[in-house]
Amino acid sequence: MSNKATGSNDCLDGGNAKVNGSNYLKLQQSQVIRNNIHAISQLLNTGLNTESLDTCIKLIEAGVHPQALAEVITQIRREVAALRNSEEH
Repeated sequence: MSNKATGSNDCLDGGNAKVNGSNYLKLQQSQVIRNNIHAISQLLNTGLNTESLDTCIKLIEAGVHPQALAEVITQIRREVAALRNSEEH
């Protein structure tokens, strides 16, 4: 929702590109948005690198439920840790 009186708009990147739930290409093109998402990811200690984060964004844009995606990532990490532990012993 734009605020025409003040000239501001609801762009996440300072007005360079409109971003909505169905427009991953504009998100890809906006390095500002990608950098901000990556910074938030780092603050939340997700452990996702930029490539993994981009893949997650693509999946969510394609309709994957975010909570389900988070649960799958958590389960994969548990299984990888278990495999590493079994290899060490």
